[in-house]
Amino acid sequence: MKKAVTVFLTGLAFAASLFANGTADTAKEANPESKKITIGFAVSTLGNDFFVMMKNGGEEKAAELGVNLITLDAQDSSEKQANQVSDFITRKVDLIILNPCDSDACGTSVMAANAAGIPVITVTRESKAGKVIQHLDIDNKEAGELVAKQMIKDLKGSGKVAVLEGIPGASSTNDRSQGFLDGIKGTNIKVVVSLSANYSRENGVTVTEDILQGHSDINAVYAHNDEMALGAVRAIDAAGLTGKIKVYGIDAIDDAVTALKNGEMTATVQQQPKLQMETAVQNAADYLRGKTLESRVNIPLKLLTKDNI
Repeated sequence: MKKAVTVFLTGLAFAASLFANGTADTAKEANPESKKITIGFAVSTLGNDFFVMMKNGGEEKAAELGVNLITLDAQDSSEKQANQVSDFITRKVDLIILNPCDSDACGTSVMAANAAGIPVITVTRESKAGKVIQHLDIDNKEAGELVAKQMIKDLKGSGKVAVLEGIPGASSTNDRSQGFLDGIKGTNIKVVVSLSANYSRENGVTVTEDILQGHSDINAVYAHNDEMALGAVRAIDAAGLTGKIKVYGIDAIDDAVTALKNGEMTATVQQQPKLQMETAVQNAADYLRGKTLESRVNIPLKLLTKDNI
């Protein structure tokens, strides 16, 4: 009899435990803010200070919000990035923040995330296929226009310019080019050569070296980012043309700001990558907790020269 009572009481305790756990799970589902959010950040490259600043900003915001942020570096390989997004899908992350290596190539990955029911936010470069819940960026055309405006002032409306383009096909490349070309319309500033250096400092060196062999009389170099601009600075210095060719970039990374102070660069456009990723992580958490997002967010821009650093 005593044994039967013991078994009965044990069964009651087990049932109570199941009920309590079930109630806790139900409460957790009813309160999405109690769920630990995991976000995957697929970044094009961490070989560029701009994206390192972006990663750091995202990690700081994630820690503040109590969110898990997993960052995977594609090293500028669209194929590698596609595999990394597939990995995020397999891990069943709650949301993917995607900085595409290429705006065209990433579309398949975005559609795969869509099919898996995982929302996607893009930063800096857009996806040309699939559905994203938000895109965070600067107005890249405005960035190009700001450079053009400053260059017109510096060159007094006349001169020969070489352009170092970003990754072919990237939306930022297209827009930074178009904004600049629109900005110099009606002036005597002419683009004599425009070549891709893939947003890379080392490519910026070699491409500028090639340009200077045939166009040593250029007055300025407009690079679509600071990494390429800094590469141009190195090539110009090696050619003994420092002070004769003005160099313009976009991003305002630390090395570029130092180059401005030293007179090696003329201007850059500050686009606040840290703020961009902080905003992306905050908005991702807000979305997962039921808030509606704007389809696009533009981060404010500022032109920096030696005079206003």
